[in-house]
Amino acid sequence: MCEKAERARAPLKVKPELLAAIHYQRLNLLDNSWPLPGPFDAIFCRNVMIYFDAPTQKRLLERFARMLKPDGLLFVGHSEHFNHPHIPLRLRGQSVYELTEALR
Repeated sequence: MCEKAERARAPLKVKPELLAAIHYQRLNLLDNSWPLPGPFDAIFCRNVMIYFDAPTQKRLLERFARMLKPDGLLFVGHSEHFNHPHIPLRLRGQSVYELTEALR
């Protein structure tokens, strides 16, 4: 049992080919233009949108939806829940959104 606990605490190592496929970029979410190629398999925007008002959240969610691949996912923070009417995303898990059928 101790051996399993030791393995669980060992640092994870990501394969180099997977690391090569990941791109990080900082941007201002409120800018009119985002220099991103898209579409994306996943977008991670965690614990950020809780600081914006509802109209800004809706605008960002619509923008994220347009940048996702048909089977792409948006990951948000556990405390972020969006029930804006007419957004093209639906909750798939506690903090994961997927495109609605209309955008697939």
